[in-house]
Amino acid sequence: MYLLVSFSTPFIFFMLHPEEIRALPKLPSGVVTEQEKASAVRLGVAIPLTSYAFLFCCVVVWVACSRSSLYQAGFRADDWISSVFRGAYLGMAWAGIWLWMWLILSSPERLHRAIPGLGAPFTRQLFVWLLGAFSEELWRVVCVTALTAAGYSSPFSIATTSVMFAVAFLPEGFERSLLAWLEGVIFGLLFVWQRSFFAPFLAHLAVQAVFLWGVGQFSPLRESEPGRRRGTRCPACGARLTRLQIKIRASFLCPVCRERLCVSDAYRAVTRWASIFAYIIFFAGSIALFYKKIPENFALWLVWPVALGAGTSSVLLYQRVFPPHLQFGEPNFVYLNLSDNDSSASDDADGGRR
Repeated sequence: MYLLVSFSTPFIFFMLHPEEIRALPKLPSGVVTEQEKASAVRLGVAIPLTSYAFLFCCVVVWVACSRSSLYQAGFRADDWISSVFRGAYLGMAWAGIWLWMWLILSSPERLHRAIPGLGAPFTRQLFVWLLGAFSEELWRVVCVTALTAAGYSSPFSIATTSVMFAVAFLPEGFERSLLAWLEGVIFGLLFVWQRSFFAPFLAHLAVQAVFLWGVGQFSPLRESEPGRRRGTRCPACGARLTRLQIKIRASFLCPVCRERLCVSDAYRAVTRWASIFAYIIFFAGSIALFYKKIPENFALWLVWPVALGAGTSSVLLYQRVFPPHLQFGEPNFVYLNLSDNDSSASDDADGGRR
Protein backbone atom coordinates (compact mmCIF):
# COMPACT_ATOMS: atom_id res chain seq x y z
CA MET A 1 0.00 0.00 0.00
CA TYR A 2 2.74 2.47 0.97
CA LEU A 3 4.68 1.73 -2.22
CA LEU A 4 1.57 2.21 -4.34
CA VAL A 5 0.80 5.57 -2.73
CA SER A 6 4.41 6.79 -2.87
CA PHE A 7 4.94 6.07 -6.55
CA SER A 8 1.46 6.88 -7.85
CA THR A 9 0.81 10.18 -6.04
CA PRO A 10 3.18 12.36 -8.17
CA PHE A 11 1.68 10.96 -11.39
CA ILE A 12 -1.86 11.54 -10.16
CA PHE A 13 -1.02 15.06 -8.96
CA PHE A 14 0.55 16.15 -12.25
CA MET A 15 -2.27 14.54 -14.23
CA LEU A 16 -4.75 16.66 -12.29
CA HIS A 17 -2.51 19.76 -12.40
CA PRO A 18 -0.47 19.62 -15.63
CA GLU A 19 0.35 23.33 -15.38
CA GLU A 20 2.64 22.55 -12.41
CA ILE A 21 4.99 20.58 -14.67
CA ARG A 22 6.15 23.84 -16.25
CA ALA A 23 6.77 25.27 -12.77
CA LEU A 24 9.21 22.54 -11.69
CA PRO A 25 12.49 24.09 -10.46
CA LYS A 26 15.53 23.60 -12.64
CA LEU A 27 18.77 22.04 -11.43
CA PRO A 28 21.17 22.83 -9.88
CA SER A 29 19.05 23.97 -6.97
CA GLY A 30 21.69 26.44 -5.75
CA VAL A 31 21.00 28.89 -8.59
CA VAL A 32 17.19 28.89 -8.68
CA THR A 33 15.34 32.15 -9.20
CA GLU A 34 12.73 33.56 -6.84
CA GLN A 35 9.97 32.20 -9.08
CA GLU A 36 11.48 28.72 -8.99
CA LYS A 37 11.83 28.94 -5.21
CA ALA A 38 8.14 29.79 -4.93
CA SER A 39 7.29 26.85 -7.19
CA ALA A 40 9.44 24.50 -5.11
CA VAL A 41 7.72 25.66 -1.91
CA ARG A 42 4.25 25.28 -3.43
CA LEU A 43 4.98 21.78 -4.74
CA GLY A 44 6.66 20.88 -1.45
CA VAL A 45 3.27 21.33 0.19
CA ALA A 46 0.83 20.15 -2.49
CA ILE A 47 2.46 16.82 -3.39
CA PRO A 48 3.09 15.60 0.20
CA LEU A 49 -0.44 16.62 1.24
CA THR A 50 -1.89 14.67 -1.67
CA SER A 51 0.22 11.64 -0.77
CA TYR A 52 -0.65 11.78 2.94
CA ALA A 53 -4.37 12.18 2.28
CA PHE A 54 -4.32 9.29 -0.21
CA LEU A 55 -2.44 7.06 2.25
CA PHE A 56 -4.81 7.96 5.09
CA CYS A 57 -7.88 7.12 2.98
CA CYS A 58 -6.38 3.78 1.92
CA VAL A 59 -5.62 2.82 5.53
CA VAL A 60 -9.11 3.80 6.68
CA VAL A 61 -10.71 1.74 3.90
CA TRP A 62 -8.45 -1.20 4.71
CA VAL A 63 -9.33 -1.06 8.43
CA ALA A 64 -13.04 -0.79 7.63
CA CYS A 65 -12.99 -3.70 5.19
CA SER A 66 -10.89 -5.95 7.41
CA ARG A 67 -12.92 -5.02 10.49
CA SER A 68 -9.74 -4.47 12.46
CA SER A 69 -9.89 -2.84 15.85
CA LEU A 70 -8.15 0.48 16.37
CA TYR A 71 -7.64 -0.59 19.98
CA GLN A 72 -5.35 -3.35 18.71
CA ALA A 73 -3.46 -0.74 16.66
CA GLY A 74 -2.51 1.09 19.84
CA PHE A 75 -5.27 3.69 20.21
CA ARG A 76 -5.58 3.19 23.94
CA ALA A 77 -6.20 5.79 26.58
CA ASP A 78 -4.19 4.08 29.33
CA ASP A 79 -0.54 5.06 29.86
CA TRP A 80 -0.45 7.25 26.74
CA ILE A 81 1.43 10.05 28.51
CA SER A 82 4.57 7.97 29.02
CA SER A 83 4.36 6.82 25.38
CA VAL A 84 4.19 10.45 24.25
CA PHE A 85 7.30 11.47 26.20
CA ARG A 86 9.31 8.42 25.21
CA GLY A 87 8.33 8.74 21.58
CA ALA A 88 9.18 12.45 21.39
CA TYR A 89 12.51 11.93 23.15
CA LEU A 90 13.60 9.03 20.94
CA GLY A 91 12.41 10.93 17.86
CA MET A 92 14.68 13.87 18.72
CA ALA A 93 17.51 11.40 19.35
CA TRP A 94 17.04 9.71 15.99
CA ALA A 95 16.97 13.06 14.16
CA GLY A 96 20.32 13.98 15.71
CA ILE A 97 21.80 10.54 14.97
CA TRP A 98 20.58 10.84 11.36
CA LEU A 99 22.43 14.13 11.01
CA TRP A 100 25.65 12.70 12.45
CA MET A 101 25.46 9.70 10.13
CA TRP A 102 24.87 12.09 7.22
CA LEU A 103 27.89 14.23 8.11
CA ILE A 104 30.31 11.41 8.98
CA LEU A 105 29.34 8.37 6.93
CA SER A 106 28.11 9.96 3.72
CA SER A 107 28.57 12.81 1.28
CA PRO A 108 26.17 15.75 1.68
CA GLU A 109 25.97 16.01 -2.11
CA ARG A 110 24.91 12.36 -2.43
CA LEU A 111 22.50 11.99 0.48
CA HIS A 112 19.43 14.21 0.68
CA ARG A 113 16.30 14.28 2.81
CA ALA A 114 13.23 16.01 1.50
CA ILE A 115 11.54 18.30 4.05
CA PRO A 116 7.84 18.68 3.20
CA GLY A 117 6.48 22.17 3.80
CA LEU A 118 9.87 23.90 3.93
CA GLY A 119 9.56 27.62 3.17
CA ALA A 120 5.74 27.61 3.34
CA PRO A 121 3.65 29.68 5.77
CA PHE A 122 3.61 28.32 9.32
CA THR A 123 -0.02 27.16 9.17
CA ARG A 124 0.69 25.04 6.08
CA GLN A 125 3.87 23.70 7.64
CA LEU A 126 1.86 22.69 10.70
CA PHE A 127 -0.77 20.93 8.60
CA VAL A 128 1.81 19.00 6.57
CA TRP A 129 3.71 18.16 9.75
CA LEU A 130 0.66 16.69 11.54
CA LEU A 131 -0.97 14.92 8.59
CA GLY A 132 2.30 13.38 7.42
CA ALA A 133 3.19 11.90 10.79
CA PHE A 134 -0.36 10.70 11.45
CA SER A 135 -0.93 8.99 8.10
CA GLU A 136 2.48 7.28 7.88
CA GLU A 137 2.47 6.02 11.45
CA LEU A 138 -1.16 4.91 11.16
CA TRP A 139 -0.10 2.82 8.16
CA ARG A 140 2.87 1.41 10.07
CA VAL A 141 1.02 0.36 13.24
CA VAL A 142 -1.92 -1.08 11.28
CA CYS A 143 0.46 -3.16 9.14
CA VAL A 144 2.44 -4.43 12.14
CA THR A 145 -0.78 -5.21 14.02
CA ALA A 146 -2.29 -7.04 11.03
CA LEU A 147 0.84 -9.14 10.47
CA THR A 148 1.17 -10.10 14.13
CA ALA A 149 -2.55 -10.94 14.27
CA ALA A 150 -2.02 -13.22 11.25
CA GLY A 151 0.53 -15.23 13.23
CA TYR A 152 3.80 -13.64 12.17
CA SER A 153 6.39 -12.65 14.75
CA SER A 154 6.96 -9.04 15.75
CA PRO A 155 10.51 -8.89 14.26
CA PHE A 156 9.23 -10.21 10.93
CA SER A 157 6.33 -7.73 10.94
CA ILE A 158 8.63 -4.80 11.70
CA ALA A 159 11.18 -5.88 9.09
CA THR A 160 8.51 -6.28 6.41
CA THR A 161 6.95 -2.86 6.94
CA SER A 162 10.40 -1.27 7.14
CA VAL A 163 11.44 -2.80 3.82
CA MET A 164 8.27 -1.48 2.17
CA PHE A 165 8.96 1.93 3.68
CA ALA A 166 12.58 1.89 2.48
CA VAL A 167 11.81 0.82 -1.10
CA ALA A 168 9.73 3.96 -1.54
CA PHE A 169 12.94 6.00 -1.04
CA LEU A 170 15.06 4.13 -3.56
CA PRO A 171 14.66 6.91 -6.19
CA GLU A 172 16.57 9.16 -3.75
CA GLY A 173 19.52 6.76 -3.55
CA PHE A 174 20.57 3.60 -1.75
CA GLU A 175 21.91 5.43 1.31
CA ARG A 176 18.66 7.35 1.77
CA SER A 177 16.72 4.10 1.41
CA LEU A 178 18.95 2.39 3.98
CA LEU A 179 18.38 5.16 6.52
CA ALA A 180 14.65 5.01 5.81
CA TRP A 181 14.74 1.28 6.57
CA LEU A 182 16.53 1.97 9.86
CA GLU A 183 14.00 4.69 10.69
CA GLY A 184 11.15 2.25 10.00
CA VAL A 185 12.76 -0.34 12.29
CA ILE A 186 13.13 2.21 15.10
CA PHE A 187 9.52 3.40 14.84
CA GLY A 188 8.28 -0.19 14.58
CA LEU A 189 10.26 -1.28 17.64
CA LEU A 190 8.95 1.76 19.51
CA PHE A 191 5.37 0.72 18.74
CA VAL A 192 5.94 -2.89 19.78
CA TRP A 193 7.73 -1.76 22.94
CA GLN A 194 5.05 0.72 24.05
CA ARG A 195 2.05 -0.97 22.37
CA SER A 196 0.73 2.50 21.62
CA PHE A 197 0.25 4.45 18.42
CA PHE A 198 1.25 7.65 20.20
CA ALA A 199 4.87 6.56 20.68
CA PRO A 200 5.85 6.34 16.96
CA PHE A 201 3.51 9.23 16.14
CA LEU A 202 5.30 11.60 18.54
CA ALA A 203 8.67 10.24 17.41
CA HIS A 204 7.75 11.05 13.81
CA LEU A 205 6.58 14.52 14.82
CA ALA A 206 9.85 15.16 16.66
CA VAL A 207 11.96 14.06 13.68
CA GLN A 208 10.04 16.25 11.27
CA ALA A 209 10.14 19.20 13.68
CA VAL A 210 13.94 19.00 13.92
CA PHE A 211 14.34 18.87 10.14
CA LEU A 212 11.61 21.40 9.33
CA TRP A 213 12.44 24.06 11.91
CA GLY A 214 15.95 23.11 13.01
CA VAL A 215 17.78 21.98 9.88
CA GLY A 216 15.40 23.92 7.63
CA GLN A 217 16.81 27.25 8.86
CA PHE A 218 19.95 26.48 6.81
CA SER A 219 18.00 26.07 3.56
CA PRO A 220 17.87 28.80 0.89
CA LEU A 221 14.11 28.16 0.59
CA ARG A 222 13.57 29.73 4.00
CA GLU A 223 14.58 33.11 2.56
CA SER A 224 11.21 33.25 0.81
CA GLU A 225 9.23 32.11 3.86
CA PRO A 226 6.38 34.61 4.32
CA GLY A 227 5.68 36.24 7.65
CA ARG A 228 9.19 35.66 8.98
CA ARG A 229 9.62 38.49 11.47
CA ARG A 230 12.24 37.06 13.77
CA GLY A 231 15.80 36.73 12.59
CA THR A 232 19.27 38.20 12.73
CA ARG A 233 20.03 41.68 11.42
CA CYS A 234 23.36 43.25 10.58
CA PRO A 235 24.23 45.84 13.26
CA ALA A 236 25.77 48.09 10.61
CA CYS A 237 23.19 48.27 7.81
CA GLY A 238 20.19 46.51 9.37
CA ALA A 239 19.93 43.89 6.60
CA ARG A 240 18.30 40.61 7.60
CA LEU A 241 20.74 37.71 7.31
CA THR A 242 19.85 34.06 6.78
CA ARG A 243 21.29 31.31 8.93
CA LEU A 244 23.42 30.16 5.99
CA GLN A 245 25.20 33.53 5.93
CA ILE A 246 26.13 33.46 9.63
CA LYS A 247 29.19 31.66 11.01
CA ILE A 248 29.07 30.80 14.69
CA ARG A 249 32.78 30.22 15.33
CA ALA A 250 34.47 32.67 12.92
CA SER A 251 33.99 36.18 11.61
CA PHE A 252 32.36 36.88 8.26
CA LEU A 253 31.46 39.78 5.99
CA CYS A 254 27.94 41.14 5.74
CA PRO A 255 26.76 40.36 2.18
CA VAL A 256 25.15 43.82 1.90
CA CYS A 257 27.52 46.36 3.50
CA ARG A 258 30.67 44.15 3.60
CA GLU A 259 31.22 44.99 7.27
CA ARG A 260 33.14 42.35 9.27
CA LEU A 261 30.82 40.75 11.81
CA CYS A 262 30.75 37.85 14.24
CA VAL A 263 28.31 36.25 16.64
CA SER A 264 28.32 38.10 19.96
CA ASP A 265 30.45 36.71 22.76
CA ALA A 266 27.46 36.63 25.12
CA TYR A 267 25.38 34.56 22.68
CA ARG A 268 28.19 32.06 22.13
CA ALA A 269 28.76 31.75 25.89
CA VAL A 270 25.06 31.17 26.59
CA THR A 271 24.83 28.64 23.75
CA ARG A 272 27.91 26.81 25.02
CA TRP A 273 26.60 26.48 28.58
CA ALA A 274 23.09 25.63 27.40
CA SER A 275 24.52 22.85 25.20
CA ILE A 276 26.55 21.41 28.08
CA PHE A 277 23.53 21.52 30.38
CA ALA A 278 21.33 19.91 27.70
CA TYR A 279 23.75 17.05 27.07
CA ILE A 280 23.97 16.32 30.81
CA ILE A 281 20.18 16.31 31.14
CA PHE A 282 19.75 14.08 28.07
CA PHE A 283 22.41 11.66 29.31
CA ALA A 284 20.59 11.31 32.63
CA GLY A 285 17.27 11.06 30.81
CA SER A 286 18.60 8.28 28.57
CA ILE A 287 19.69 6.29 31.61
CA ALA A 288 16.26 6.73 33.19
CA LEU A 289 14.55 5.80 29.90
CA PHE A 290 16.29 2.45 29.50
CA TYR A 291 16.67 1.57 33.20
CA LYS A 292 15.19 -1.91 33.77
CA LYS A 293 13.37 -1.63 30.40
CA ILE A 294 15.89 -3.43 28.19
CA PRO A 295 18.98 -5.63 28.86
CA GLU A 296 21.67 -3.72 30.72
CA ASN A 297 24.50 -4.41 28.26
CA PHE A 298 22.36 -3.25 25.34
CA ALA A 299 21.27 -0.15 27.27
CA LEU A 300 24.90 0.91 27.84
CA TRP A 301 25.46 0.97 24.08
CA LEU A 302 22.28 2.98 23.48
CA VAL A 303 22.68 5.67 26.14
CA TRP A 304 25.54 7.53 24.43
CA PRO A 305 24.14 7.83 20.86
CA VAL A 306 20.65 8.63 22.15
CA ALA A 307 21.93 11.42 24.41
CA LEU A 308 24.20 12.78 21.65
CA GLY A 309 21.38 12.76 19.09
CA ALA A 310 18.86 14.41 21.41
CA GLY A 311 21.41 17.07 22.38
CA THR A 312 22.21 17.85 18.74
CA SER A 313 18.54 18.25 17.89
CA SER A 314 17.93 20.50 20.89
CA VAL A 315 20.84 22.78 19.91
CA LEU A 316 19.39 23.18 16.39
CA LEU A 317 15.94 24.02 17.75
CA TYR A 318 17.50 26.41 20.28
CA GLN A 319 19.18 28.36 17.47
CA ARG A 320 15.84 28.55 15.65
CA VAL A 321 13.97 29.86 18.71
CA PHE A 322 16.81 32.19 19.75
CA PRO A 323 18.57 33.45 16.60
CA PRO A 324 22.23 34.53 16.88
CA HIS A 325 23.06 38.12 17.84
CA LEU A 326 25.83 39.85 15.90
CA GLN A 327 28.57 42.31 16.80
CA PHE A 328 31.37 44.08 14.96
CA GLY A 329 34.84 42.60 14.72
CA GLU A 330 36.37 39.21 15.49
CA PRO A 331 35.21 36.73 18.15
CA ASN A 332 36.42 37.75 21.64
CA PHE A 333 37.63 41.07 20.21
CA VAL A 334 35.17 43.89 19.63
CA TYR A 335 36.14 47.04 17.76
CA LEU A 336 34.32 50.27 17.04
CA ASN A 337 32.64 50.83 13.70
CA LEU A 338 34.70 53.87 12.64
CA SER A 339 33.91 53.97 8.95
CA ASP A 340 34.93 56.67 6.47
CA ASN A 341 31.41 58.03 6.41
CA ASP A 342 31.47 58.62 10.14
CA SER A 343 34.88 60.32 10.04
CA SER A 344 33.92 62.57 7.14
CA ALA A 345 30.68 63.48 8.86
CA SER A 346 32.57 64.44 12.03
CA ASP A 347 35.07 66.54 10.01
CA ASP A 348 32.21 68.39 8.35
CA ALA A 349 30.68 69.05 11.75
CA ASP A 350 33.96 70.37 13.12
CA GLY A 351 34.39 72.62 10.07
CA GLY A 352 30.95 74.02 10.57
CA ARG A 353 31.65 74.84 14.19
CA ARG A 354 34.87 76.63 13.22
